[in-house]
Amino acid sequence: MYQNWGKANNPDNQSISSYHLLVYHCLDVAAVGNVLLQHDKHLLKRFTEITTLSDEITTRLITFYLAIHDTGKFSDRFQNLRPDIFEHLRGCRCDKAYTVRHDTMGYHLWDCVWAPLWDENLLHLEQSANISKTDWRYILIPWVQAVTGHHGEPPHLDDNGMTIRVQNLFTDENIAMAQSFVNEVAELLIPDKSDKLPISYDEDMEDLFKCSSWLLAGLVILSDWIGSNSDYFPLNSKPIPLEDYWNKIALPKAEEAINKAGVLPSGISPETGMKALFPKIETPSPLQSHVSTCELAEGAQLFILEDVTGSGKTEAALSLAHRLMEKGLAEGIFVALPTMATANAMYERLADAYRLMFAADATPSLVLAHSARHLSDKFRHSIGLEHSRGDGFYSRDEEAASAQCSEWLADNRKKALLADVGVGTIDQGLMAVLPSKHQSLRLLGLSRNVLIVDEVHAYDPYMHTLLCTLLRFHSALGGSAILLSATLPIKQRQELVNSFSQGLDGKQHKLNENSYPLVTHSTGNCISQIPLQIREGTQRKVAVEFFDDVSAVQTSLMNAAENGRCACWIRNTVDDAVDAYNSLSTKLGSENVLLFHARFAMGDRQRIEKKVLNTFGKESDNAIRRGKILVATQVVEQSLDLDFDYIVSDLAPMDLIIQRAGRLHRHSRKERSGTPTLGIFAPPLTDNPTENWYKDVLSKAAYVYPGHGQLWLTARLISGNGELVMPDDARNFIEGVFGSGARNDVPESLRDRDDKAKGDDMAAISMAKLNRLLPTKGYGATVEQWLDDTKTPTRMGELTTNVRLARWDGETVIPWAKDEKYAWELSQVSISQRKIKDMATYDGALKEGLEKAMNSMPDKGKWAVIIPLSMAEGDKWHGSAINERGERIQVIYDSITGLSTIQEN
Repeated sequence: MYQNWGKANNPDNQSISSYHLLVYHCLDVAAVGNVLLQHDKHLLKRFTEITTLSDEITTRLITFYLAIHDTGKFSDRFQNLRPDIFEHLRGCRCDKAYTVRHDTMGYHLWDCVWAPLWDENLLHLEQSANISKTDWRYILIPWVQAVTGHHGEPPHLDDNGMTIRVQNLFTDENIAMAQSFVNEVAELLIPDKSDKLPISYDEDMEDLFKCSSWLLAGLVILSDWIGSNSDYFPLNSKPIPLEDYWNKIALPKAEEAINKAGVLPSGISPETGMKALFPKIETPSPLQSHVSTCELAEGAQLFILEDVTGSGKTEAALSLAHRLMEKGLAEGIFVALPTMATANAMYERLADAYRLMFAADATPSLVLAHSARHLSDKFRHSIGLEHSRGDGFYSRDEEAASAQCSEWLADNRKKALLADVGVGTIDQGLMAVLPSKHQSLRLLGLSRNVLIVDEVHAYDPYMHTLLCTLLRFHSALGGSAILLSATLPIKQRQELVNSFSQGLDGKQHKLNENSYPLVTHSTGNCISQIPLQIREGTQRKVAVEFFDDVSAVQTSLMNAAENGRCACWIRNTVDDAVDAYNSLSTKLGSENVLLFHARFAMGDRQRIEKKVLNTFGKESDNAIRRGKILVATQVVEQSLDLDFDYIVSDLAPMDLIIQRAGRLHRHSRKERSGTPTLGIFAPPLTDNPTENWYKDVLSKAAYVYPGHGQLWLTARLISGNGELVMPDDARNFIEGVFGSGARNDVPESLRDRDDKAKGDDMAAISMAKLNRLLPTKGYGATVEQWLDDTKTPTRMGELTTNVRLARWDGETVIPWAKDEKYAWELSQVSISQRKIKDMATYDGALKEGLEKAMNSMPDKGKWAVIIPLSMAEGDKWHGSAINERGERIQVIYDSITGLSTIQEN
């Protein structure tokens, strides 16, 4: 078994390169996992609670399985990837091609090594006349799939869904070496010295091992990446007894690696409660007071916090999460939000408070999932392997662990799930329950944390279904969750509670409380619904006025500005927002009108977002705000702490109208008086609307919100009331539009559109159920394809392209953003694939410059369409790309209005 290499440097001058024996690499990875479990008691507890095994047996069994993760490399087909080392170790040559990946080969080898393990009972399993080898095989096979599928996806089956013939992959000598190694590490790592042995058989163990296989799959990826770093584990080709290597080299090196890698949790501060985290809050809201004192269960639990804007839901959630952490139920938090803008805002809010959740001597990490600007160099280095020496002989679809880690680290969105405190878009969490590469690592990170999901009402049926699946996974793996929303339809709240309970195999409780504000607390078998008092100062009335003409809206906004007020027009599409900005800025001057939407390069978007917050945020004064108008899309309706004197909104579904109205008079200002007023730009309300009632006035938005009957109900309810009274109207308005009987009130002419929209929703739900993974299935091959992260469907709707903007000056291609460290990331913008799908072709100096630029990118330009831009008239920059129809189109960009496309002549 010492005649096999596991890691190797590239050959130099045709000489035999340095290499690391396979058996040593296997023990390196096992040692990393062992040390992680020894030091991370919370992670170990997750495994023991699921498997019901003792700490000692769980640790030993996991360590053994980590040690056999690379047994597929015993095959001549893998060893021949380096013919020079093969001949050096074996004294002969091989002509076998490497056609099946080593992780898949390792899985199919299991039955060959399993037989002697059973016959000699080296795993110390309970055996009797009623317990067969097959019984135990079904229990253990999910763990085999987990550890062999350590490159981010489960091992593959053949084309017919059956196992691949081992004889086609391994010679008899290969199998004998693998068996010898597996037997020896079993005796080394699971010695017959424990009073916990043998491991008792139970019929439920197969389901338990399936569930825990998701965690194990994540653990082996992390352990393999750290264990593959030759800075921590130097190449060693000298044969020594495995026991000596394990005790004298692998374990000490693993201790050193883990301490340097920064993957262990930080200590938790024992000081809990609102005062501990937010000392500036003198009088907590009723919600904040409740979560600071409410009784906590001993295990996984779900909280749904529903309260009005301004009630302090975020602070309440953080205080509650900290209490769960202090109780030993989590090690950190991950906050998931619907958009990058809301994630940015949450990051800023957490930056001041998160350290108070941890011990004074701790150095907890705070990571923003979608942007690299706030990531520390230490954290990049700590997970390591960014500069580790890779193996240059793997095929493109089977990169070495070191290469995978470097690519993974270059995509900063994934890091947040391993941090003590992570903030990101909900997509980063949803990928954990989709068949995407390294989803198990995401689950591992999430399982250690309290999952906080903000703006729960904002997710469409597809994302809502995936969120329900994520809650099911999270509870099954022992995690707790806190969901925040202004108001949820009772049906949606019921589905969230049911999903969490399903992960715990708990009872399904029917929710019957319609009070508002409300806290719903579920522990699987028990549920409580606690009505709360309204926070003083958050009960208010908003007057409503309707417009059906664009010019009337503009006149009203200009009047507000001329009277010294600040205003906002929330448009439903980017194109409508740009049109409104161009018109208003021409009339009022560009210095008085701001534009904010999602079609800016990230660096420009962050700059604009900061200006928006400075102008319209909580701390802005009257001198800055006075006479200013913001034209924006949905990016301002969630989690950005903005405050306007006057708002006009395009007609949108009721929950979004309520959300947008929450940005009116959000904070007390001495210069402000009178009743806040919300304008709604909508078609004229009539009892007999035409089929195109909404489309005739808001043609582009008609595709954004296809349920035109719900839009009509929204307009009718608000118009009939004449005002929004919060929180009194919240439940009735939401149920009046989204409740089970609301469709009966929709005019006949709009029902076809609503029925089509409902059909689309049902199709989206079906697609989500088809795409999603399930904890009960275990980590294993599925009929779904395991996709790269950028292709994984976390959202339905039209596909988008990640565009990377560049400047071309005739000599060099440089990033659009001017930043020393993260210029390419800050030059990215997402746009519909209909508009931009592929790169245009270039020649000459531009082609050479573009290739050089792409080679400088962390992903070599693999995950984006690069568009070189040249200066045109004014401040406009022009470039080219290919649209979905394969046509070459012109791309226009400037930092004021963002990205647009037009057909080339």
